[in-house]
Amino acid sequence: MIQYFISYLKYLINRFFNNKEYDLFEYRKHLFNELNEKYPKKFDNKRILEIGPRDGLDTYRLEKLNPNEIVIMDLPNRTEENLKWMKDLNVNHEYIEANFMYMSEEDYKKLGNFDLIWFTGVIYHNPEQLRFLFKLYQHLNSDGILVLESSTIRSMFLRNKNLVQIFYPDTYRDTQTISHLPSKLAIKSWLEMVGFNKITDSQCFNYENINLKNKRYACFAEKDIKEEGKSYYSKQFGENAYLIGGSS
Repeated sequence: MIQYFISYLKYLINRFFNNKEYDLFEYRKHLFNELNEKYPKKFDNKRILEIGPRDGLDTYRLEKLNPNEIVIMDLPNRTEENLKWMKDLNVNHEYIEANFMYMSEEDYKKLGNFDLIWFTGVIYHNPEQLRFLFKLYQHLNSDGILVLESSTIRSMFLRNKNLVQIFYPDTYRDTQTISHLPSKLAIKSWLEMVGFNKITDSQCFNYENINLKNKRYACFAEKDIKEEGKSYYSKQFGENAYLIGGSS
């Protein structure tokens, strides 16, 4: 409780009295620091995929991990802004203008696999969230890490349940892209369904964005190649059952 008040007071001070423009998403730097502390030097000379880089601040942080390459992917309407800040990157990088969910099989193969996928503020803008996570899982190397962050259900009566709130035909706050808002438990369930065997909740909201703690969720999901994704119709078809999220 004390930490809550300290964090919220810090948020208010920064929000209203800081001379610089305050980033309402300060939790992102704490999410990165948590990753770095949890997996020190794990990504040296490895491949990183970042989907939806927003303003590039996370990308600048990711290059500090000393990767061999960062692949940055975003939608066509973001390319012009992205190219501006990408000029300041000091790491080997590639920019792909695409929707990760709508790439060709050839492009998926060309994309390859990664040791770290940084996936923040994206999934709730897609109605096919389970399939999205399945595809991400397929592009992680064994022992790879998915860093996921998402907006979650706002209702205090629903947020602790394992469900997804659907906004249709009127999308959430008229965003056009937010029709499915998951709860934290729903996100964790999906991660387990597609094969992630170790999921650790992040504490990144406990510092400067305590106001978002009940509105967003972040975690680290580890891939173990020995752990298989869950399937359905297993009673009927045994080994030929259908992988959850694995439809073509």
